[in-house]
Amino acid sequence: MITTFLPTSEVAYLLRKYLGPLRSWEFTLVDMRRGRADVNGYVLEPSCRLKDDRAWRPYYAGADIRRFIRAVQSICPDAVKNAPPAARKVATDPTDRRPWQARRLAANPVD
Repeated sequence: MITTFLPTSEVAYLLRKYLGPLRSWEFTLVDMRRGRADVNGYVLEPSCRLKDDRAWRPYYAGADIRRFIRAVQSICPDAVKNAPPAARKVATDPTDRRPWQARRLAANPVD
């Protein structure tokens, strides 16, 4: 039986596409593998490990991914399919050369 498996990066992309920005999906998948996170009680775990060029990496079965997406969509009304990126327009000073950690921008967005 041939089964489709996807790496973590592709799974994170699909979860963002179908469930929206509920979480940072890449980090949530890592936390789910470690038993530290769930989404409304649902957990998506890898089905196997496959070897890429360098190491054994976790891979997820396509059927498990679809089942997880459907379950979260049915129970979580905040899950939005194809949500646009969470971008904000804020006034900045182009001459400010401080490092990013020191640059705090105004909370009021510019329209």
